[in-house]
Amino acid sequence: MRFTGVTFRRGPGGQQAWLALVDGVVAGFVAAFATHGLLGPAWEIDLLAVHPDASGQGLAARLIRAAAAHGARLAGRARAVVAAENERSARAFVRAGFRDDGRPCRLLIHRPGTRDAPSWPGPEVAVRPVTSLSEVEGWLAGSPSPGALPREGLSLLVAEEGGRPAGYVELLDVQTLLYRGTWIESLVATTDRARTALVQAALARAAAGGLDEIGAMVPEGDGPWLRALMSLGFESLGEFGWLVARLPLPGVAASPGATVTLGAVNA
Repeated sequence: MRFTGVTFRRGPGGQQAWLALVDGVVAGFVAAFATHGLLGPAWEIDLLAVHPDASGQGLAARLIRAAAAHGARLAGRARAVVAAENERSARAFVRAGFRDDGRPCRLLIHRPGTRDAPSWPGPEVAVRPVTSLSEVEGWLAGSPSPGALPREGLSLLVAEEGGRPAGYVELLDVQTLLYRGTWIESLVATTDRARTALVQAALARAAAGGLDEIGAMVPEGDGPWLRALMSLGFESLGEFGWLVARLPLPGVAASPGATVTLGAVNA
């Protein structure tokens, strides 16, 4: 089998998609988008697939590297969520230059339209938007110092209990080829009540915005966060892990344009 003229093209919109064309037929694709959180921008490799007839040719790794070349223009780091049992996909990311960050997590999803809207937190806990990064810096000890609060794509909510700060939640706006949603990037709380109130506020925000889903990667062992999400109707999709990389990847320059054409792939 011989593949020639493999071309990667990206599409318009918030999420970029690259197609691998083999003799004019789609043999695989990858999709990615940028997010902007407290730790700065990240390039999210969201979807990856290769047709079975084209497997075993290293096409998945080449798709990842093509997407990463574009992402290097937007962020200094990239990451992907991969199911624990999806060893083939994990190997492709490693071949492309990613590494497993060693944090097993549980992926949880909530689709606002499938359940009743959560009741707002009681009067003992107040949740409001953060107006200054100084309100959350105390919880970020040991993490890279955040930059200026982005104006788009990031929402920070702080919980106050008894008039004192009791936690915060970091929410990233996500718009992909399949859905519009919110990602709970981080959640810190000093009490179960504050933690639940922050998740309730995140759910209410997603429902009010007509979003399709809200998700989170909860580290294994973080029982309080897991229980708070499950108690409010989140569904576990199983065990997942993070594959991460610094950009640009070794041997991959930042892409100068929208299309990259590779040479022949031999089988």
